[in-house]
Amino acid sequence: MLTTLTLTVGLCSIEEVAQASRTPFGFQLYMMRDRGFVAELIARARQARCSALMLTVDLAYTGARYRDVRSGLAGGLGFRGRLAVALDRMRRIAWIRDVALGGRPLVFGTITSRLPNARSFPEFVEFVQGNFDPSATWKDVEWVRTQWGGPLVIKGVLEPADAKMAADAGAQAIVVSNHGGGQLDSVPSTIVALPAIADAVGDRLDVIFDGGVRSGLDVVKAVALGAKGRLIGRAWVYALAALGAAGVRRMLQTIREEIEVAMALAGVTSVSVIDRTLLV
Repeated sequence: MLTTLTLTVGLCSIEEVAQASRTPFGFQLYMMRDRGFVAELIARARQARCSALMLTVDLAYTGARYRDVRSGLAGGLGFRGRLAVALDRMRRIAWIRDVALGGRPLVFGTITSRLPNARSFPEFVEFVQGNFDPSATWKDVEWVRTQWGGPLVIKGVLEPADAKMAADAGAQAIVVSNHGGGQLDSVPSTIVALPAIADAVGDRLDVIFDGGVRSGLDVVKAVALGAKGRLIGRAWVYALAALGAAGVRRMLQTIREEIEVAMALAGVTSVSVIDRTLLV
């Protein structure tokens, strides 16, 4: 079971995560126009002994992220927005000490060769629009599988038909995800899409649930609706920001305790027997 993902556009490179990780971890990949670069990234993931490759298919083109514009991350507020962000950073003394002055360059670790001086969200968006391939098809997914040769996970599935095609393409798992709702407004929530997808693929591959997990009870609900695994994003980010590694450990322990409480009150003693009857 994966406990960590290193991202194509993360600040830490594949190699850094491999050096620091003591548990199985995966590499999250985007399909880019330069297939040679994609093959290079896959080779690096294999060399770093990643346990699985997670191909994200719902960010071939960036959505209209108005929240990022309002916050100034996307540069949409001009000088005033950039000034507000700069003033906010100046208030974060610990961040300035540990990051800005800590001797670590603020770059996208794995793709530094392509973005050597990138330090901001607008530069990331520019990279996405210039390099991610919106014309990719299922044949490209099959190409990635042959290049990789290990467990392949397809992230960004919301339709049962796409889940079936992921299985046909040789994926071992899919992630039911709408990219945090940030790509296209009004798409279905993942918890609504999950049951039909789980029914469509059966045991052909593992269904992983992403989005909105805030408690152990949310995990139990996802299991009941057909998920074999869960991804947690916002909860660990908040915990990490508040208390560092200790905060993440406590967050995971809290979720575990909430799962146990929910199961006890529902009268089940094993995750394997959780099904939709618990939600009726």
